[in-house]
Parts: sequence; structure tokens; C-alpha cells
Amino acid sequence: MNIDAELETWREQWQSDTAVPADLRRRVERQTLWMKIALAGDVLVTVVIGGGVSWLAARSPEPAMFVLAAVTWLFIAAAWIFALRINYRNWEPAAMDTAAFVDLSIRRCRGRLTALRFGVVLFVTEIVFCLAWIYLNSPSLHKSLTSWLFFGSVAIDFVWFFTAAFFVFVAWYGRRKRAELEYLLGLARE
Repeated sequence: MNIDAELETWREQWQSDTAVPADLRRRVERQTLWMKIALAGDVLVTVVIGGGVSWLAARSPEPAMFVLAAVTWLFIAAAWIFALRINYRNWEPAAMDTAAFVDLSIRRCRGRLTALRFGVVLFVTEIVFCLAWIYLNSPSLHKSLTSWLFFGSVAIDFVWFFTAAFFVFVAWYGRRKRAELEYLLGLARE
């Protein structure tokens, strides 16, 4: 078979009815862009938070700072392992047809729902550790734990406000992603 004829046959097959709808293609491209932005954010957090706490630990003679640095890196490592695992093979569709784009969208949606659950566990674990570390390593605190945790300072009030906002976001985003998953599963069944 002549190469030009073969290329023409492939072009015709590629342009046949397996073409991906433009809105689905745009959705996947937008998701890919957000995945890249999230990856850049993960790198930034690793450098700023991980590097910052390591720098503080290196400059401090306090053993508690080494504990803080070690646990911070443990949290960062857990987040990276999870992110790499959840995004594995979710960067591009397996083929350039509608079924592959829908399948990729379903995998990504399920991945975001799993990431949401992981994020809640990681967030709660980090908040508990950080609050316990601050309480145990702040010599100026002479309050009971309960009075300190509940409106003991503006910083603690901010932590509780941020925590409430985080859980409101989780509820909203989870509901949105579950609805999207139902839509995509219905699309896959058609």
C-alpha cells in the first residue's frame, strides 16, 4: 500500500463519526489546564511550606521545630503520593474519540471525589497536629485547652472560620462533582 493512500485512509477514519464533540473536548482541555495549575500549586506549597519549615528548624535549637519539620514533610509526602496516584493516566484520553473523552472525564471526576475525601482527612489531621503543637510549644499559654481552643485568640478564631469555610466548600464541591459524575455515567450508557 502506498503511504499517501494509507495516510488518507487514516485521515478519513479520524474525521469520521468518532469526532469528539467540541464542548466535551473543551471541558477535558479545561480540566487538563486546572490539573496543571494544581500541580504548580503543589510544587509551590512544597517549596514554600516544606522549605520554610525546614529553614526554621535548621535555625532553631528547639527539638520541637525538628518535630514540626518532620511531620510537615510527612504531610507533604502523603499529599504528593496521593496526587501522583490519583492523576496517573488521567492527563489525556486513551484515544481521540468520544468514548475515550467521556471515560477520561469519568475517571477524573471519580478521582476528584476521592481527592475530596483524602483532603478532608488530611486537613483534619493537619489542624489537630498544628493546634496541638502550638498549644504544647507556646510558653505564653496559661489557659486551659478548652478556653484556648474556643475563642482564645484572633488566630484561633481565624482557624475555626477557615475550617468552617473549608467544610462548606467541601459540601458544595462534592455535590457538584457527584452530579457531574451522574451526568457522565448517563452519557457513557448512551
